Amino acid sequence: MATKKSSGRSHGFKHKSRSVMKKKAPRGVSFLLREYQEGQQALVIIDSRQHKGLPHRRYHGKVGTITKVGRRAITLDVKLGEKSKTLITRLDHIKPFGV
Repeated sequence: MATKKSSGRSHGFKHKSRSVMKKKAPRGVSFLLREYQEGQQALVIIDSRQHKGLPHRRYHGKVGTITKVGRRAITLDVKLGEKSKTLITRLDHIKPFGV
């Protein structure tokens, strides 16, 4: 039995996430001044300039409900298919939903 012919170079994580994580303009500090409350909805937007607390690229563009607010990080419940996932991320990677 013959093996399947390869269809070119493998496209891994770096290739797949490059378009999602592309940012051109410099970032201000206004995102640090936002106040979040539990029960509020937030949008997950990955910011490639901050690698700490970076959520997986599958959560980019998803809306979650805030369950816990800390000093540097926020805990969100995000629906992914039929399951609800708990996502712990930094303030850099979220923004209020509807703003």
